[in-house]
Amino acid sequence: MSDARDPNQPGWAEPTPPPPPGGDSTPSAGWGDPTTWSQPTAAVPTPQTAAGAPRRPRGRGWLVVLAVVLGLIVAIAAAGTVLFVTRTLPPYNGARHFLDDVSNDQANASHLCAAQADNADQAVRQVRSRLESFGSIHNVAPNVFGVDRSDNTARVDFVVNYNGGRSSRTFTLLVVDENGSWRACP
Repeated sequence: MSDARDPNQPGWAEPTPPPPPGGDSTPSAGWGDPTTWSQPTAAVPTPQTAAGAPRRPRGRGWLVVLAVVLGLIVAIAAAGTVLFVTRTLPPYNGARHFLDDVSNDQANASHLCAAQADNADQAVRQVRSRLESFGSIHNVAPNVFGVDRSDNTARVDFVVNYNGGRSSRTFTLLVVDENGSWRACP
C-alpha cells in the first residue's frame, strides 16, 4: 500500500513533533528525541563493600537524646518535690492540725497563733459553730493544692462535708509562721 502522491506536497508530509511548552522552538534540557530512551542513572552509587565485611556501626545519637530527656524529667521532678516539701507542706500541716482539733472538738493551744493561743477553747468552738451553721459536719479536710503562701503567711483552702457527705462547702483558713512553726490564726 503505497501512496503515489509526492511527500513534498502540502499536507502530505510526515508529521513533526509539537514544539515544547513556552513557545521556544529549540528543545531544552529534558526534551529529547522520544524514539531514543536510555535507562536513568542512579543518583547515589551503591557502596562498595567486601563480602563478609562487618556492617557499618550505626549512630547512637538517639540514645544520648533519650538520656538527656530522662535526666531532665528526673531533675524537674526532684525540684518540684523539694519545693513542695519546703514551701507547701509546712502551712498545710499547720492547717491540718488545727482542723483536726475542730473536727474532734478539742482545743490545742500549740496549733493556734500567739494571738489566739490564750483562748484555744473559744477559738475552736467559734470555728466549729460557724461551720455547723451550714449543717451537721461529716468531715473536714484541708486541700493540699489550695495552699497560697507568701513569705510567713499562707491561706489554706479546706472542704467541709455536711449531712453524711451529701453536700460540701469550701472555706479558707489563715496560717502564720511563728518561729518556724506554722499555726492557724482563725
